[in-house]
Amino acid sequence: MTHTNPPRLSLMSEETPVRPAPSPDPVLPRRYGTAGLDRTKQSFLAAMSHELRTPLNAVIGFAEIMDSQVLGPIAVPQYRQYVRDILDSGRHLLCIIEGVLDISDAEAGDQIVTKREVEVRALIARAMGETLTLRAVRNIGVELDVAEDLIVQVDADKIRRAIAALISNAVKFSPDSSVIKISGGIDDGAVVRVIVEDQGIGILPIALDDVFLPFVQLEDKLSRRFDGSGLGLALARLFAEMHGGTVKLTSVSGKGTTAILELPAYAAAGKSR
Repeated sequence: MTHTNPPRLSLMSEETPVRPAPSPDPVLPRRYGTAGLDRTKQSFLAAMSHELRTPLNAVIGFAEIMDSQVLGPIAVPQYRQYVRDILDSGRHLLCIIEGVLDISDAEAGDQIVTKREVEVRALIARAMGETLTLRAVRNIGVELDVAEDLIVQVDADKIRRAIAALISNAVKFSPDSSVIKISGGIDDGAVVRVIVEDQGIGILPIALDDVFLPFVQLEDKLSRRFDGSGLGLALARLFAEMHGGTVKLTSVSGKGTTAILELPAYAAAGKSR
C-alpha cells in the first residue's frame, strides 16, 4: 500500500482577505509623549511575548512527547506528520517570540551580556548545526576556513545566534546545490571577523541598510517566496553592537552577498597560531 504526503495544516485560506493596517493614531503621541509611547509599546511587547511563550512551550513539549512516541505508537502516518508540523511550527514561532523579546529588552536597555572565553570554531559549528536540516534539503554545501585556536571573550549564546542568523540568511537566499563559504580570523590584531559568503540573489545597494531594521523584508514578493520574520539580521547586528562590534553587508544583485561580523580586538582572548 502506498501513502501520499498528508495535506499540510493551514490556519488561513489563501483567499482569506487581509485587512490593511490601521493608520497611526495621532492622539497617542500627544497623550503619552513619544518616550512614554515607546515605553508602553516595549512593555506591551514584552508582556505579550511572555504570555505567548508560556503556552507555546507546553505545545512544543507535548508535541515532542508525541513525536518520540514514548507513551505509545501513533498508528496513522498522517498524524505523525501533523505532529512534526506542529513541532516545527511551534519552534519557529518560539524563535520569533524570543527575537521580539530581545529587541524589546535591547530598546529598554535590559539586555545582559555575560562573557566567557570560547573558540570561534565552536561557535560556528553550533551555528551551522541549527541550519543542518535546511541545508540538507536544499543540498547546500559549506566551505569552512577558520583560524585555529582563535578564542574570543564574548556572550557565547548571543554571538552564536548572530552567526546562525548570518548563515540562515545565506542558506535562505542561496540556490539549491550551491556552496556557502564561512571564514574567520583576526585582522592584524585589530578586528576579529566571521565572514559568510553566499551565491544567492544579492541585495540592491539602496536596500543594504534597510535589511537591518526589525521586521523588514526587501519586497513583498520576496517575503512570500522566502520565509522569515525579518528579525535575523537586526538581532545579529544588535548582538554584535553589545560587544562593541557590528555586522556589515556587501552585495552584488544577482550574484550573492557577503555578511561580515566584526568584533573589536579586545574581544580576542587569544590569537591564531
